[in-house]
Amino acid sequence: MKKVVSNINNLTSLWKTAATPYQGYHKETSFESAYIENAQWPNRIWTNLSPSENQLKEIQQQMINKDNHFTFSLFTLPNQENSIKLDAKIQLKSTQYGMSLELNEKFETQRQIDFKRVENTEEADIWSNAFFKAFGYEISTTTILKTKKNIPYYLVYFEQELIGTVILYTTNTIAGLHSLGIIPEKRKQGFATEIMRHTLNKAIDQNLSLATLQASEMAKEMYLKLGFSLDFLMKNYGVTNPS
Repeated sequence: MKKVVSNINNLTSLWKTAATPYQGYHKETSFESAYIENAQWPNRIWTNLSPSENQLKEIQQQMINKDNHFTFSLFTLPNQENSIKLDAKIQLKSTQYGMSLELNEKFETQRQIDFKRVENTEEADIWSNAFFKAFGYEISTTTILKTKKNIPYYLVYFEQELIGTVILYTTNTIAGLHSLGIIPEKRKQGFATEIMRHTLNKAIDQNLSLATLQASEMAKEMYLKLGFSLDFLMKNYGVTNPS
């Protein structure tokens, strides 16, 4: 359970850190939220594991009645029955898999991958564009510039050509791996696994003890092969026709 909590805390801390410069992080009795106006990310609302019916009711009211269109991320254990009842307007958008790996020995790497941490507007633009190509939604240049001191956004290069993006966000001794994306023209060349190995080695160099991430269905198998284990499910819900 400790790994589950550490993983969720790293992710939600990232959302909080992104929204705080915009005064967009709020903690209520039943839930927390992180929102940036006129942005696509993070714009999340969440609560603890196994929320009560009252908590779910409050979250649903917040989602349906407010103009800020949240994604509700529900954290559940893999063997937990999904018996929650949600309003018909709120539909499941995606499921992600919370995974972790204890950091012990370094990984063997096959290629020389170069990481460039975003430091200025030009690099923030490049990162934002590459992320959009990889994921199909935007983390804006403005958000990157406002948060780059606390969130390490990395551009990833192979032989001086941009191949993708990654964030290595740390909380205590936890290495949170986020936004690992490969631009379309560089896919199916083994770069995702190679970037992951290099990033895990960076985390070990920083004396971090546990790597955490939230994988899509498509990427889950890659992480299992690297030694990650499944800790929890993250089900993401949205309002079907927000006003």
